Amino acid sequence: MSIVVLTSAGNAPGVTTTALGLALTWPRPVLLVDADRTPTQAVLAGYLRGEHPGQRGFGRLLQAARERRPMAEMLDGETIELPPLLETDTPARFLQGFPHPGVVGLFGSAWPELMAALAEWPGDVLIDAGRVGAEGLPVPLTQRADLVLMVTGTSLVALAGLRLYLGGVRDAAGETALLLVGSGRPYGRAEVQGQFAITIAGEVTHAPAQAAVLSDGAPRPRRFADSAYVRSLRQAAGSIAGRLEASRELIGTRR
Repeated sequence: MSIVVLTSAGNAPGVTTTALGLALTWPRPVLLVDADRTPTQAVLAGYLRGEHPGQRGFGRLLQAARERRPMAEMLDGETIELPPLLETDTPARFLQGFPHPGVVGLFGSAWPELMAALAEWPGDVLIDAGRVGAEGLPVPLTQRADLVLMVTGTSLVALAGLRLYLGGVRDAAGETALLLVGSGRPYGRAEVQGQFAITIAGEVTHAPAQAAVLSDGAPRPRRFADSAYVRSLRQAAGSIAGRLEASRELIGTRR
């Protein structure tokens, strides 16, 4: 299936909340991976309201790599199920990231095997890579990704940060696109696309009260299921998934 890496520059809306929202509204089975190199455990503390997955996640996968045990064979057992956003949604699975900051620096040699294991996952994979950072994304992420999505707001501050990092990401990755959060605040889709000459793969509505359901585990506001925020997540997820499907079909035709 396909691997999508989500990342951002500075002064951008939360990549984690956006990645989680896409995973929960994805039209096919999907695995959400927390690969943020600035660990926060935001999904566990927020959407899962403090749930602890035990020792599952990147820590155990790193130990497996050191012991020369294949990550691909143990990957499924390291994931947990995310409660569906709505009763009609297919539950997504979640792979917890770094258990504490000290593990990040030890993981460098394990990235290639992790990405190879994720490439064998029987569904799509969404990777929350957090901010790009001064050193860029880990090379195995960009090399293995079918699509890298830069998540950005549309304020001048957000777009200025995007300009600093977008070129490096495009040089390192294959296909790269933008995901706008809060289009028209103040710049719209056409203005952003004109400035950066890059595909905009989707747009998510700026709706802090609704987004807090995902980011903080907040109570759901009235008519949450029918809100513009959830509709925009579902539309963006469908659009991105459809784009990936079309790309796979095109590659298959060429072969």
